[in-house]
Amino acid sequence: MIAPYIASEDTVLEIGIGGGKTAALLLKHCQKLVCADISAEMLQATQRRLGEDRVSYVKLDGLTLNNIPPESMDVCFCYDTMVHIEPRDIYNYLVQIPPLMRGKRLCLFHHSNILTPLGWEKFLNDYPHNLMGKRDGTAFSVMSDRIMEKFLTHLGYEILHKETELVPRDCIWICKSPFPSAEC
Repeated sequence: MIAPYIASEDTVLEIGIGGGKTAALLLKHCQKLVCADISAEMLQATQRRLGEDRVSYVKLDGLTLNNIPPESMDVCFCYDTMVHIEPRDIYNYLVQIPPLMRGKRLCLFHHSNILTPLGWEKFLNDYPHNLMGKRDGTAFSVMSDRIMEKFLTHLGYEILHKETELVPRDCIWICKSPFPSAEC
């Protein structure tokens, strides 16, 4: 999911880097990588793993992408992060991504899909631990491919590919963000 979409001259934003496993793969294919996460610990772990050559680190507040310069990213990559984020928060990030994009404006988004058999099984296993506003940190979000498609089309993203077979519990979208001036 990386090599066909990321070129050696690209600046790539990865939202939700975790420990940097995917970031290490991305760095092999791009000119510059911007690692963004809400966790200072995950940013530090990734920095220890990747260093500072061609990589920068941005601490997010969970609501905004304000610390990322406008029109500075060619690719936005968000894999294994949105599976833990609720739909309203996913939508919030999708609204904020277009002003950051330039060039090919390519985005890869990966999220859970409770409408698949494995997604439904995961929902049933998770729901007792996430009642009355409580949120277990390992729970997957109550998201579906239909909801994400509505989000993307409403916001003007151009859907290039929808992948539901590679990770049978989830959904991966390859799309182009709208131009930064597009109204969201």
